[in-house]
Amino acid sequence: MTEKYGHVAKLDGGIMGVSLPDALYISDPLALHAILVRDENLFRESTEFAGLFGIVHHGDGVASVYGTEHKRQRKLMDQAFTPSRVAKLTPLFHTISRQLQTSLETEILERPGQSIDILDHFTRTALELISQGGLGHTFNSFDRDSKEFVRFYWALTSVLPLASGLFLVLPYLDAWRKIRPEWVRKLLAGLVSYLPWACARHFKTAVDAMHPIYAELVENKKAVFARGGAEALEQTATGGKDLLTILLKSNWAAREEDKLADDSILANISSIVHGGQETTSGSLARFISVMAADPSLQTRLRDEIRQAKQNKGGDDLNFTELNGLSILDAVCREVFRIYSPVTFVWRQTIEDTTIPLQFPVRDPHSGTETRDLFIAKGTPVYLGLSAANRSTAIWGPDASEFKPERWLGKDASPGNPDKIKLPGIYSNMMTFLGGGRSCPGYRFAMLEIKLILASLLLSFSFEQASEIIDWKLGITITPYVRGREDEGAKVPVLVHLL
Repeated sequence: MTEKYGHVAKLDGGIMGVSLPDALYISDPLALHAILVRDENLFRESTEFAGLFGIVHHGDGVASVYGTEHKRQRKLMDQAFTPSRVAKLTPLFHTISRQLQTSLETEILERPGQSIDILDHFTRTALELISQGGLGHTFNSFDRDSKEFVRFYWALTSVLPLASGLFLVLPYLDAWRKIRPEWVRKLLAGLVSYLPWACARHFKTAVDAMHPIYAELVENKKAVFARGGAEALEQTATGGKDLLTILLKSNWAAREEDKLADDSILANISSIVHGGQETTSGSLARFISVMAADPSLQTRLRDEIRQAKQNKGGDDLNFTELNGLSILDAVCREVFRIYSPVTFVWRQTIEDTTIPLQFPVRDPHSGTETRDLFIAKGTPVYLGLSAANRSTAIWGPDASEFKPERWLGKDASPGNPDKIKLPGIYSNMMTFLGGGRSCPGYRFAMLEIKLILASLLLSFSFEQASEIIDWKLGITITPYVRGREDEGAKVPVLVHLL
């Protein structure tokens, strides 16, 4: 994209006859740094974003607050995602991985020689990883008769697609959330169920299906703590290592002025579950698709993992050992660079400002070049994460090629030949954003993916099925079987027992 349109492009405003301001699509490294780090308070999530996610998550989490409140919430969130705390989840993740293996083995034996929808298995796996590791709760996702899984998963995966059908009212949702007194807003919200607008009714049903679960889990943990203190929480199923327990304990121990209200805790844990489930399942499916197309890559990875297990006497690999698998690490970095699950994010400019550019732009009228970009107040700005990750100006002429070896060897650190620095928090790429609003759970995500892949490759081999998969752009990248899009997201592959 950058080769055709450059690292700054203007998008003409207007949709469906509605006049909208022109927008900017930006993937320039210095501009991204200014927007995400230097001037992050000048480039905020849009009113539409704040309103929508405030309703979905029943409160204002770290993604939709600013200034002192953002720092207060982010400080608490970061405590839950330290390397040492994420590492303690490794045994739990191994248990879930074994459930996944059993599920795959069962389907292979029941349907020999037939392709398997690996996305369905990863959907269940990702929900268990984030629900058990994040909430200390199981939805019994591997039980095909689990009504709790079906209901919660429908709500989790439907709420944002349904929100796209509310396009015309999105700008007013933030104002809706501020209606006082609160009972008036709740009364009006109840009337949505009777509107002759199916999309709005289903959206409300999805939101209402998720929030009570989070609220009940918080109340249950508070009750356990009240009866027996922190030691009682450590006697729960996760040993008190789940993110919700850590968040609550950290909040209870914080200074009074730093404590968060329960609705902020709920909003943050809701956003963690929502963001973590879909991106993890889709990313795992993408990894398997890549490996199914390259048997030699599978062999290299399998040999590395098998050797590491042998060196440990066959025991499960821990957090540090998984991160020490250099080929697996290189493959993970390259897949996340090439196939970022979120391709762009949206910001609104709240005041006039000028930002620097790494790559100069040429004025179409005068022909002069400039390394400064003036952005007027109110301008929508789209940050091209995938465009930056694939830019040949940043990553070299082979930027669009899948080459894990670019991350191997003594010169691999930045991953690009000219050492151009992007502000991304992970491996000089934009996949997990950067700055104070970067993804706090990227270590959690990397552990999930490395552990699941390492476990599967020792038990199975993967081969491309005959179906063609189209990965389509939405809020995230979603895979569909060509010609069978009405069946929903699927990734068929041939899976063989080793």
